[in-house]
Amino acid sequence: MSLPLIFENFGAHAILISWPNEINESIRLDIFNFNQKIHRLIPDYIIETVPAYCSLTIFIKVKVDHHELINKLKKLYHHNDDTTQVPTTIWKIPVCYDLEFGIDLTRLAQIKKCTTQSIVELHSQALYTVDFLGFLPGFPYLSGLNPLLHTPRLTKPRVVVKKGSVAIGGKQTGVYPIESPGGWHIIGRTPISFFNPHDSQPSFINPLDKIRFQPISKTDFDYIKKQQKYKIIKVLQND
Repeated sequence: MSLPLIFENFGAHAILISWPNEINESIRLDIFNFNQKIHRLIPDYIIETVPAYCSLTIFIKVKVDHHELINKLKKLYHHNDDTTQVPTTIWKIPVCYDLEFGIDLTRLAQIKKCTTQSIVELHSQALYTVDFLGFLPGFPYLSGLNPLLHTPRLTKPRVVVKKGSVAIGGKQTGVYPIESPGGWHIIGRTPISFFNPHDSQPSFINPLDKIRFQPISKTDFDYIKKQQKYKIIKVLQND
């Protein structure tokens, strides 16, 4: 796959690469493959990379010449290379949709002219793709939300959203990994921690992973929260 990309300086020590302004699986995979290729073939030039919907930001080392690196990146992008095989990792995440946690469920049901149970069923039946992590450390932006649940974000964000809150914002859903302000509609909460700065891999999920939400009771939520034991991963390897 080869797309018309834009390469430009992004501040004093970064380069921004922009793809066509669309959100789709092909562009996500192209960004992932190019990002992997950069880390594999020219690691000495970079400090870190930050993939997003339609872009890839590369933070580079101080002594690297921008113009030289941009030319190298252009050649690298078009260089024939075996496409990176992406294993399909499905994370099954327990979520309690009890009204104690889903503080916007009733209002959302009124907006959609349906029951709260219908919202829960629609939300938990979908298989979501992790587009990227952002806004907060470990916050997954998830695509695949049923169009019936698409809802504009709150006009006035909350000052505090609890850690683990599962929410809907526009055409997406996501999980707040830490307590923070937020403007999405809260429909449940997971007892699973999405970010731990003390772990060698602070966030267990990665872009292009899949997530399916598993409804659980308040009793199950309390038990998992207390025990911190829950099998949340199912891995399917591509052949």
